[in-house]
Amino acid sequence: MTLIHRQWAWLLLAGLLSPLAVAADLGPQQLVEQTSNEILTRLRQDRPALEKDPAKINALLEDIVLPHFDFVRISAWTLGKYWRTASQAQKLRFIQAFRTLLVRTYGVALLNYTDNKISYLPLRDDPASVDVTVRTEVLGKGRYPVAVNYRLYKLQGEWKVYDVSIDGISLVANFRASYAGEIKQDGLDALISRIEQHNANPPAPR
Repeated sequence: MTLIHRQWAWLLLAGLLSPLAVAADLGPQQLVEQTSNEILTRLRQDRPALEKDPAKINALLEDIVLPHFDFVRISAWTLGKYWRTASQAQKLRFIQAFRTLLVRTYGVALLNYTDNKISYLPLRDDPASVDVTVRTEVLGKGRYPVAVNYRLYKLQGEWKVYDVSIDGISLVANFRASYAGEIKQDGLDALISRIEQHNANPPAPR
């Protein structure tokens, strides 16, 4: 796993971005904080079982975090102009493949960051806005604080995360830059097939 991928694992640990189902009435900053505490607690409590069976980490993410992502919006922004020309079938395949990729890539890595602490910075945006950025810092032993910012918007009364940036690097922009050249050269179907094939293989040792 590259340095940038390790850093993206931090964003997952920091709450990856979304509300617990029971916290639908909380503000965006409270949602991030409450979800962060829930994820950290579960990872620490279940660490022995999770180390023995890493697939359980994926299940944890699926149950607590991912249902609250707006993966349609994330996928559309990640593909950029290629989303507009993609067929409905291609869009659905990409959403599913990209979702699975994120879980597989960052799931096991979360166990390396359970001792980090999270500092929540004051909200700069108008709390009444429907699109806000929640700013945090992840503090690790022997490391400088890492800025982790969550972009959320309100959809049908529920806060959804649609992008995260780490030290100013956007999750969406990072993948968009990575995929654009591949799509231009080989086409969208080839990219989706590659991601699907990668997802079907056993995770690489960490």
